Amino acid sequence: MNDELKTLELAKIYENQGYYEDAFEIYSFLDEKDSSNEIKEGLVRMEKKIKDEEKHESHPKENISRLFEKWLKLMVLKQRLDHFTRIKSRLS
Repeated sequence: MNDELKTLELAKIYENQGYYEDAFEIYSFLDEKDSSNEIKEGLVRMEKKIKDEEKHESHPKENISRLFEKWLKLMVLKQRLDHFTRIKSRLS
């Protein structure tokens, strides 16, 4: 990524979207140039978030089962939506 694009605003956007490693990279870059409290706090938050993610990934079977359950729910909801769409088209 171009150094000109590495801004505090972009780091915050990445953080809010859950791209913690990308945000950490930008916070680290910014810390080398200007070590303000906001940047330091961002670094600490990203380190914690990345460690928390690593803890959750240490039990992949639990993650897989949780993701599979979400996938099943989404499939059921999609079938319902398709069903209602067909009903609506018949009524039109």
